[in-house]
Amino acid sequence: MSFHYRWFSHDEELMDALGNRRSRAVLDRAVPPRSGYTRGEVVSMVFAVLVLGYGIAVFVVPFVMFGAAFLLYEMHRLLPLALGPAGVPLARGVRAFSLVTLFGAVLLLFF
Repeated sequence: MSFHYRWFSHDEELMDALGNRRSRAVLDRAVPPRSGYTRGEVVSMVFAVLVLGYGIAVFVVPFVMFGAAFLLYEMHRLLPLALGPAGVPLARGVRAFSLVTLFGAVLLLFF
C-alpha cells in the first residue's frame, strides 16, 4: 500500500483492470455526489430561523435581513431540483441576492 492523502486508501481501488494507476479525477468522479443537507447546515438553518423570528419580534432590521439572507442562500440548492434546468440561472441569482443582502445586513448593523 502506498501513501496517499486520503485515509484508508487501498491499492486495488487505485488500479484499473489492466493494472494502470487511476488518476485522482477518475476516483473522485466515481464517488457519488452527496445529496441533502449535512447536520451542520440543518442546525445553521434552524439558527437562522430563530434569528429571523427574533428580528421580526423586536423589529431589528439587520437580524431580519441576516436570517432571510441565510435562508435564501440555502434555498438556492433546492431551485434546480424543483424547477429543473430553468432553476439553475434562477439559483445563481438567488445566491447572488442573498450574498448582497448579507453584506447589507452587516452594513446596517454597524450604522
